[in-house]
Amino acid sequence: MAVMLIGMAIIFGLIGLVIGILYLVNLQNTIKAAAPENRQMPPANVWLLLVPLFNFYWVFVVVRRITDTIVAEYRSKGQALPNPKPTYSVGMAMAAIMVVNALISIITSPDRMKETEMAMQGVVVQAESSGLQMFNSLLGFVGLVLWIVYWVQTAGYKNKMKMLPNNKANDSQIFQGM
Repeated sequence: MAVMLIGMAIIFGLIGLVIGILYLVNLQNTIKAAAPENRQMPPANVWLLLVPLFNFYWVFVVVRRITDTIVAEYRSKGQALPNPKPTYSVGMAMAAIMVVNALISIITSPDRMKETEMAMQGVVVQAESSGLQMFNSLLGFVGLVLWIVYWVQTAGYKNKMKMLPNNKANDSQIFQGM
C-alpha cells in the first residue's frame, strides 16, 4: 500500500510539474508578446517563481510587472484598455491567497504528517480536521480558481497583444541578428 501511495504521489507530482511549467511558459510568452521596450521585466524572470520561499515575494512582483507590461504595450500602440490595470486584481488576490494557503499548510503540517504516518502503519486514524485546516482547504480551492482565471486572463492578453497594430513581437526572434 505504501508503494502504491508513493507511486501515485510521484505521478501526481509529475502532472503538477507539467502544468506548472505550462503556466510559467504562458507568463513568459505574455511578456514576450510585448515589444521589448514595453517589457517591465525580462521574460525569463518568471522562472524565479520556482525558487522556494523567494516565490512568496516574487509572485507579487510578477503580477505587477505583467500588468505594467500589458499597459505599456497598449499605450505604445495607442490602444484603449477595457481595464486600467488588466489582470492585476485577480493576480494579486491569487498571489495573496496562495501565500496565506502555503503558510497555513506549513503551520498545520506536523499534525497531518503524524496522521499520515500512523495510517501508513495500518493504524486506523480518524482524522481530526481543525477549523484552520478546513478553512485552508477552502482557501486552496479559491486560490486554484483564481490561478486558473489569472492564467486565462494572461493568455487572453498575450493573444490580444500579438494582434495589436504595428506589433513586431509576432516576428520570430530565432533568426534576428543573422
